[in-house]
Amino acid sequence: MSEISLDTQLLKKISAGNRNALTTLFNKYYQPLCRFMFVFIPDNELVEELTANVFINLWNNREKIVIRTSLEAYLFRSAKNQAISHIRKKRLSTFPIEEAFELSDSKDLTPEEIYIENELNIEYVRAFQKLPPRAKLAFKLHRFDGLKYAEIAEIMGITISAVEKNIAHALKILHTELIQNSVFR
Repeated sequence: MSEISLDTQLLKKISAGNRNALTTLFNKYYQPLCRFMFVFIPDNELVEELTANVFINLWNNREKIVIRTSLEAYLFRSAKNQAISHIRKKRLSTFPIEEAFELSDSKDLTPEEIYIENELNIEYVRAFQKLPPRAKLAFKLHRFDGLKYAEIAEIMGITISAVEKNIAHALKILHTELIQNSVFR
């Protein structure tokens, strides 16, 4: 069964009041939505609360909700709206991304490999911080969260062509920063 048809079935069950379907949807999308929101708001507790609000709003509006895109794109768009709403209220303007670059399970690595991985992680974060906000967001949604260009376009409210340009711009900057300027000098 494809992800889209599973999501469609879950949405139908949620619309009918099935709490287990909401729990399944929550378990599937909670972590990706938290990582996504962390791009906007660098506060784990607040991100978790706002992400929970996405699912609460979905449940509260389940009988009248109409989704014209994929459920995944709808959830990410809702998360973005939650974050932007909070930012407007609190006037925050930060974009940390350190948590997107997670280290692998270090129990199988030698101390030298752990050191190298830590150094590379620092370089990735440094390079990622240099990306313009829209390029950073488009790149993160595509590479870290696995969204398709059309879904990213819907979430960001831009065209697919603009998504492609933002990701290409991000790749160019990352290439320059990582390959030419630091990591492999």
